[in-house]
Amino acid sequence: MIRVQLKKPRVVYISTYIPRKCGIATFTKDLTNALNLLNPERQAEIIALDSPESESLVYPWEVSHRIRQQDWSDYERVLHYLNRSNVDLIVVQHEFGIWGGTDGEFVVKFLEKLKKPCVVVFHTVLSTPTTHQREIMNYLCRRAGAVVVMLQAVADLLRREYGVDPSKVAVIHHGVPDFPRQSPEEAKPRLKLEGRIVMSSINLLSESKGIEYAISALPPVVEKYPNFLYLVVGETHPNVLRQEGEQYRAKLKKLVQEKGLQSSVQFIDRYLSLDELILYIQASDYYITPYLNPEQAASGSLAYAMGAGKSCISTSYFYAREMLRGGRGIIVPLRNSSALSHALLELIEKPNKRHLIERRAYSQGRLMTWHRVALNYLELFTNVLAQSAPTHDSFDVPPTLDYVRTLTTRLGILEHSSLKIPQESQGYTVDDNAKALIVALCRENRFLVRCYLMFIIQAEQNGLLYNDRSANGEWQGKPDVGDWWGKAFWAISCLVTIRPSPLLYKKGIQLLLKMYPHLLNLSSPRSVSYALLGLCVLDSNQVMLPGIENTLRENINELAKKLTILFSSSASNNWQWFENYLTYDNARLPQALLAVARVSKNSDIQKIGIGSLDWLIHELFDQEYGCFSFIGCNGWYFRGKPKAIFDQQPVEADAMAEACVAAFLVTKDEKYLNLAKKAFTWYDGDNILHQSLIDSRSGGIFDGLTPSGRNRNEGTESVLSYHLAFFSLQSVNIFNPNSISSKLWQCN
Repeated sequence: MIRVQLKKPRVVYISTYIPRKCGIATFTKDLTNALNLLNPERQAEIIALDSPESESLVYPWEVSHRIRQQDWSDYERVLHYLNRSNVDLIVVQHEFGIWGGTDGEFVVKFLEKLKKPCVVVFHTVLSTPTTHQREIMNYLCRRAGAVVVMLQAVADLLRREYGVDPSKVAVIHHGVPDFPRQSPEEAKPRLKLEGRIVMSSINLLSESKGIEYAISALPPVVEKYPNFLYLVVGETHPNVLRQEGEQYRAKLKKLVQEKGLQSSVQFIDRYLSLDELILYIQASDYYITPYLNPEQAASGSLAYAMGAGKSCISTSYFYAREMLRGGRGIIVPLRNSSALSHALLELIEKPNKRHLIERRAYSQGRLMTWHRVALNYLELFTNVLAQSAPTHDSFDVPPTLDYVRTLTTRLGILEHSSLKIPQESQGYTVDDNAKALIVALCRENRFLVRCYLMFIIQAEQNGLLYNDRSANGEWQGKPDVGDWWGKAFWAISCLVTIRPSPLLYKKGIQLLLKMYPHLLNLSSPRSVSYALLGLCVLDSNQVMLPGIENTLRENINELAKKLTILFSSSASNNWQWFENYLTYDNARLPQALLAVARVSKNSDIQKIGIGSLDWLIHELFDQEYGCFSFIGCNGWYFRGKPKAIFDQQPVEADAMAEACVAAFLVTKDEKYLNLAKKAFTWYDGDNILHQSLIDSRSGGIFDGLTPSGRNRNEGTESVLSYHLAFFSLQSVNIFNPNSISSKLWQCN
């Protein structure tokens, strides 16, 4: 029994991300690291929000897409990707300043167009928002399956001021590393801080941090304890640096000089790695967050200090008030240096009180480790998905044709690309132009239909077809009836069925009549299969072909017989197949027989079609990963020999999707429709490498899965296969029953 459900959810996180210097970026990295340990089969995927300063950054592998903050076209590309994907859930990190538009309003427009469930994590909730900010917050709370805040007080604020249903709000702590309990004296030597009483603040520097009040609090402390040292750690916030330069840091250094604290305050002007951050926290006797914004709802800096069991002194802002209550730290009024001095001296002079605070803080920190936080998030995701109303698959809006156009010249569609650059020097094939013709018909693009049709017409000689054409337009080799001939027959059959225009229909009929006498000369099982698909399109749509109507069904039966004879001579109990090997485009063979069974009602042919498809699914569906793992072209799969795992080709996903649609149409068994969707989501990362092959920027498809990841080239066969798989599934979309794709696939 093939199981097609996901074992655990596939989640995409839209956020700022490392190496961008931003607290939310670090938060998302730490959170997803912890979630990956709990959900290794579905590694977190990141869509990075870029500011102008971060656009030049090189992101790690888990970042699949980037959104330039103020460029709406980037949002649209990501929407196109997500709405076609097998992603289960989107997690949106929200802070007004990281999204585009006024007050970050692009997030609203984005979520309005997103067709996936989402969870929103709020890093700021304002008690007195502007009207526009309130509208954004209200929409996010309505749209999300759940919203996450890091404090109960903020959850209460959402209920009280924004009218949010409390059942929709989850309070999950800001996570912290799993700090060992350690005395500062053990860490100080590593930073050459022996003999010093150390207090630290570790932040991206900006005026909202209130560091000047902490500095102004130091003279009474230093007078009594000359070995006291205040570490101001962190570089200036990139946004502040862009707008103001180092004015604030210069102001702080000037204040230090004025108060004669040069030996008691040290600025460490750089962004710390996680290991360095942990070391500086562990070496601190005291930790201070003298912030100036009373509504600050999260502080990774304070959370980390508590996780390490530090004596924390903080001004009275949302996060600090809740986290330090119950004797877990000391709260002082905002902008009050004298209160900071008093609190610090009290802790230095009352070691018992300090040690009690440290124990209480560390106990609280045990509840905040990233592992525990990740468990809470994973449980929340499961609940949101369980409660989400099922949505229909969006097979009513086709993929973009942009990359198909990029590959198309005045002659036809090119065969190859290097990365995403078309390689005109490597020429063209009828093979690709035939498939491109079907795609263009489905998209009702008459210009492309004419281009690809003329390419095939020019390839014809006495009913046979050349396949390869050089960049200068010269045909290579000899005309014949190979696999490309079968694909061209299929494509021309689709054209005369759709009738895009009287002229194109006339040209298609003329070509089809020239090719028709060669049908029974086909011998390759794949060329036979492609031709059968074309014949079944003609038969099911009752296309009248002058002079040959009476032989249509006869030729269908004769070609189907060729496949059934191959099957009978090759198949055994443990090898239900037409050949002694599996190579490329394998599922076309059962697809063709199922198309025949649908138009002829022949139960024997249907039995072979279903039996061979079921066997193929069994061979290709990886139960461990819960996805299709297609035969690799580096060795194929020969009877009695090991299967080649790589390189897996996109054309296999298309053939499987189309064959499973054919099986669904014949049997009405929903399992085949689910398997067709499963094959389609292979493109989008539902594969053994969990890597999407969709390039949402170019509209192309990467050329397959290799042992080292995606093949970075984006060739013609790959992108056309994706379109064809899409249209086959669209043909059974109940929301668009009269589409062109229905005419072309409902027979099979």
